[in-house]
Amino acid sequence: MNRIFALLLLAAVALAPGAFVQTAAQSQGKAERRDPIFLRFPEMAQRYWENTETNAASHKVVAVPMPRQCAFLYADSYSKGQMSEREVQQLAVSNCNRKLAELGPLGENYSIDCRCQVVISDEHYVVPRNTLPTESYGPVSIFYRDPTGNVARLNGLARYGALLGRDRSVTFSVDNPRGERVCDGTFTNDGPANGRFSMSCFGGKFGSSGSYQSKTGSPNDHIIARGHTGQGQPVSMVIGLPAQLAGGLYGGI
Repeated sequence: MNRIFALLLLAAVALAPGAFVQTAAQSQGKAERRDPIFLRFPEMAQRYWENTETNAASHKVVAVPMPRQCAFLYADSYSKGQMSEREVQQLAVSNCNRKLAELGPLGENYSIDCRCQVVISDEHYVVPRNTLPTESYGPVSIFYRDPTGNVARLNGLARYGALLGRDRSVTFSVDNPRGERVCDGTFTNDGPANGRFSMSCFGGKFGSSGSYQSKTGSPNDHIIARGHTGQGQPVSMVIGLPAQLAGGLYGGI
């Protein structure tokens, strides 16, 4: 009898995949408007929680590259017509993977493999919340001139406060691809999308300061900072674009 009941239960789950997805989502906790992931991506938050058309969708899904230090972009998808939750999840992951591929290889910034996955589905987390970022992460490239005048480049991973542009001052750090801390700095907000920066690298052997701008849209949301060293040499820092793309757009200091 127990065996027959177990078979019937398995059959019911197979016929109702949407119900299984929702149960898995609920086990990880409910998403909230002020959660760090929505503060990190305000345009996505507006669509997910406020836009009347997308907010009213039967199924709403967010996918980001994981693990957490890879989550510098996102894809949000919303059901249309009779789309199931699983179909919306597949669409979100597909769009996230496409965005990631369009930006180019990440190997010069990351020593880990970044893979897109669903993190929120129908206002519930589908991954443990402690695996998601509470700060902002992104690939970083710093272009500067060495003592001989040649252009040098430092690639790696940047970490900074999620409320850049809202908080008056936000600290940031830069790790090289091996995970070693090489730079520390501060962004000071002058407006919603601009301000000043200062940073010190390699134990104080290299420092610079200047101004920054936050850019949204294609090819991806990113920060471009430009300044000079104490010796007057130019410095550019790009956060949010892989090294090859950053070099093509901003490497010609």
